[in-house]
Amino acid sequence: MRYLFVHCSLLFAGLFFIIPSTVFSQVGISVSPPRVYYSLDPGETGSQKVLVSNVSKDHPLNFSLTMGDWEYDSYGGNLMFPPDSLDNSCAGWLSLPGGMYMTLEPGESREIDLTMTIPAEIDRDANVQTAMLFVTQMNPVDGVDTQGAAIKINVRQGIKIYRKGNAPEIKKVEIENLAYDKETNSLMLLFSNVGNIWINGRASASLFNQGDGKELNIEAADFYTMPGDRRIMQIPLRQELEKGRYIATVMLDYGDRTTIEAAELQFTHE
Repeated sequence: MRYLFVHCSLLFAGLFFIIPSTVFSQVGISVSPPRVYYSLDPGETGSQKVLVSNVSKDHPLNFSLTMGDWEYDSYGGNLMFPPDSLDNSCAGWLSLPGGMYMTLEPGESREIDLTMTIPAEIDRDANVQTAMLFVTQMNPVDGVDTQGAAIKINVRQGIKIYRKGNAPEIKKVEIENLAYDKETNSLMLLFSNVGNIWINGRASASLFNQGDGKELNIEAADFYTMPGDRRIMQIPLRQELEKGRYIATVMLDYGDRTTIEAAELQFTHE
């Protein structure tokens, strides 16, 4: 019998997996909110509420609650690590007063407290720390896959945890390069988060054909970055270009009209 360990990563920005609908008809959990934020100074303690639900209609589920670390790769994907692996980890500052294990009956929900205690002595220039809370099913449930084969199903969901200090926020991204990749018919944007806070924004782009004056609007894409991240964003043009000379414009909007970052590229498509 095969075991299917389902990472329900729809909560993780940048990671999406296709999960068979039959899995969710057999077993499922819901953890909300998808992200938890703390704003605490050294020596302070604060708690946030997390709601865990067993959405299965038939199976009681046993869960373990554990911490981990995460960071973005250069393309915005999520990388997972053991707790306290990264320099900006706050996993060791977290605790669960209600315990690390729980059992939920079918359809049952339970609210848990997630407590963060900041050490009295920390580097005050390190304004941002992160961690991950994982909720993992411990008792596999019998099921079948899309081909009808018997499997054992385990489900795990996670939420991202952010902590920031009270240093004045510096929210800034800088575009380093913009290029056209003929092989993938995409704009390739390289930019960095040079501030001291996480930045969520949207990249919009347009393409102007200098020969016939036509303008092509390109579907906007969201981006998520942490301080120090250097990001490569591929922006597909989604239609074949005619031969000619083009001007591409890309703008990064991250919450303030005065902080839009823009770049322009002139290139010839042959």
